Amino acid sequence: MVKPSMPPPPLSLTVSLADQLFSQTKSIGIFNLSLGWVEQIARRPEISHLTVLANRSLAGRLPEQLEVRWHDAPAHGRLGRIWWDQWGVYSAAAATGNDWLFLPKGFASFARRCPVRLTVCVADTIHDFYREHYPQAVSGFEQQYFVRSFWGTVKSARVIFTISDFTTGEVLRLAKARGLTPPPVHTMGIGFTRPPAGTLAKENRLCVLASPFPHKRTDLAVAWLARWQQASGFSGQIDWVGALPVGLSLPDWKNWRQHGRLPEPEYRRLLAQSKALVCFSEYEGFGMPPVEAALAGTCPVFSSIPATREVMGESGCAFSNTDYESFRAAMDTALKCPPLQISAWADTLLARHNWDRVLNRFVAGLESAQMS
Repeated sequence: MVKPSMPPPPLSLTVSLADQLFSQTKSIGIFNLSLGWVEQIARRPEISHLTVLANRSLAGRLPEQLEVRWHDAPAHGRLGRIWWDQWGVYSAAAATGNDWLFLPKGFASFARRCPVRLTVCVADTIHDFYREHYPQAVSGFEQQYFVRSFWGTVKSARVIFTISDFTTGEVLRLAKARGLTPPPVHTMGIGFTRPPAGTLAKENRLCVLASPFPHKRTDLAVAWLARWQQASGFSGQIDWVGALPVGLSLPDWKNWRQHGRLPEPEYRRLLAQSKALVCFSEYEGFGMPPVEAALAGTCPVFSSIPATREVMGESGCAFSNTDYESFRAAMDTALKCPPLQISAWADTLLARHNWDRVLNRFVAGLESAQMS
């Protein structure tokens, strides 16, 4: 007689968002992912108790039924953030009485042991990319801090989640190179939901993402878009969203307009009105904007790098960062792309990247680690 398998034990979980602020985050994608993840995990029956550690800038952004404990120190500057990363978050997690602590940004302490079971989401290994390609782009202190935090994660987490197979491979590669055996590493992914049907008409405009960080290649975006506009005669508006690198400026053209960091509703409205979203990058852990563009009915034009190829598949218009002609072809295709094609891409992407799949992987990974 086969004995029935024992049900997995209930999961009690603390999630730390206290170090995340819209106004200061380096990654809007990770900020939005963290909020969306908390909203979704709160609905899962496998989680017997959920506590969120948050700063008050997030008041009103979290589901009302959640148990929230406010911790504002990590939002008050670098020293507060370092104290939280290295000491405070572990003490706050222990005080909740939950079995697990989840760090969505992946920065574990290298100064003390976690008093509860620790799990993290490693979104990327960009510290290693910068070490190899842009060693002068960040201060030595910041580089070493993130390197030590990464290894603190590998050494102390019970289970690691990533947002792409690409990043999973990078975590395993770096651990092997260092001679370490990491904990189980699972690709969790990122989930998306279809936005409400919009009423905004498409305009003859493009939305281009800019960034001061060198791996985003805003310099290449400016040069190639200027070249493309001059050759194509495009006369619509080009909206640049985000800060520019130091020393770089846009051409003084009437149809080019630079915005700073837009509030989320304003960005979504601009995205919905644009014919195409243009994203340059040479490194991503996932690459959310091309997916979000397709869901908004906007054709995504993006750099063909490992993570975005994995995430987008055959959807959207990819180009090579080393081939201007591939960019020109992608732009010309995007402006002629029929709405039905973009809608079909959106359906495919939603089927691949949905919250049920993401949370199923997360819960299964925690249950397995808890029983081992």
